[in-house]
Amino acid sequence: MTSHHDKPEISDEEKGRILQERLKLGFNMVPFNQVIGLTIKEMSLTAIQAEFSMQPQLVGNMFKQILHGGVIATALDTVGGAMAMSGAYAALKGTPREERLARINRLATIDMRIDYLQAGKGQLFTATASLLRVGKKVCVTRMELHNDSGEIIAAGTATYMY
Repeated sequence: MTSHHDKPEISDEEKGRILQERLKLGFNMVPFNQVIGLTIKEMSLTAIQAEFSMQPQLVGNMFKQILHGGVIATALDTVGGAMAMSGAYAALKGTPREERLARINRLATIDMRIDYLQAGKGQLFTATASLLRVGKKVCVTRMELHNDSGEIIAAGTATYMY
C-alpha cells in the first residue's frame, strides 16, 4: 500500500514534454526575444521552430527595407541555443537533477557560423534548428532562417558548451 505522500512515477517521455514546455515558456519570456518578437511555435527533442515578424526597428538597410544581419544572427543563435539545451538535457539522462539543471543553465555559445544567402525581405520569418551532434560537453546545431515566401535567408551552425 502506498501512502498519499508518494508521487506517481513520471515517464521519461512525460519529463521530456514538461522540459520542452518549460523551455518554450522561458524562451518566450526572455526580454530580448520579446523585443524582436521571437517566439517558439513548435518544439520536439530533435527540432525547434520559432517565428518573428518584420518591424521597423529590425530594418538594417533603410533603402531596401531588409532585416538587419544582427537580428538574423540573433534569431539563429537563439533557436540553436534552445535546441542545444534540449539536447544537453536528454544527454545528461541519469545525472542527478540538480547537476543536470546546473549544466544546461550554464549553456553558452562557443562558436557560430552564419551564411547570409540573400536579403532579409519578407513580413514573417521562421527560424529553425536541429541537432547535429550531442557530446559529453558540447552540442552542435544546424539553423536556418526562411521568409514567408519559403526562401532561405540564412543558414548556420553553432557549437554550445554545457
